[in-house]
Amino acid sequence: MAGLLERVKTILGSKANRVLDSVEDPTETIEYSYQKMQDALQETRRHILEVATAKKQLEMQVAALQQKANQYALDAKDAVQAGRDDLATQALSLKATTEQQIQELQTHIQQTQAEQDKLMAAQQKLETQIETFRTQKEVMKAQYSAAKAEVQVGETVHGITQHAEDISGALQRAQDKIAHMQAKASALDELESSPDLTALPESNSDTIRQQLNKASQDSAVQEELAKLKQEMQQSAKPLNAPSDSQGEQ
Repeated sequence: MAGLLERVKTILGSKANRVLDSVEDPTETIEYSYQKMQDALQETRRHILEVATAKKQLEMQVAALQQKANQYALDAKDAVQAGRDDLATQALSLKATTEQQIQELQTHIQQTQAEQDKLMAAQQKLETQIETFRTQKEVMKAQYSAAKAEVQVGETVHGITQHAEDISGALQRAQDKIAHMQAKASALDELESSPDLTALPESNSDTIRQQLNKASQDSAVQEELAKLKQEMQQSAKPLNAPSDSQGEQ
């Protein structure tokens, strides 16, 4: 019985170290161990009943043999009174044999009683152990239930926190995107309302080149104008006008 209890304690100790083991429910092991102890108690009681029954049968045999021994004693006395010493001797011999059988049975009865006493002591001890274990069992089951609930709550809170963080990140990304789109829309509105802003500004090099080109063009125009004037002046002179020397003559 003590060995069984030690095995139960070992099992419970291992389960206490793995109270949240998802493969096996410790409460099932505890209940199974408790049931095995109950079975052991029932087995002990059954053995006690068997031993008590055997002892009772021996006691009944002793009582029957004692009656025979008493009867043999009466027969021997009656035989002596009748002058039959031979019958008296036979009766006393049977009485002696019967008493010997009674002594042997008494020895067996004592042995059976000793065995019954041991079983009764084991039963009492096992009942005490079972009662103690029953209390511990309920405490362990309560502890396991509390630990399991705590883990489940922790997992739920962790899940909620993780979900909240995911939502927060998604909201932040959405807000950033909205702000970007709003800024882009505002910029487009400003560009549409300010046409000058849509034109690309000229660089300094482009401005200088334009001025140089314009100056060159103006110079060519002036040259062309001077040439045209000269040609017109020449065209205005008479083709056959006399010279001064010929007039004097």
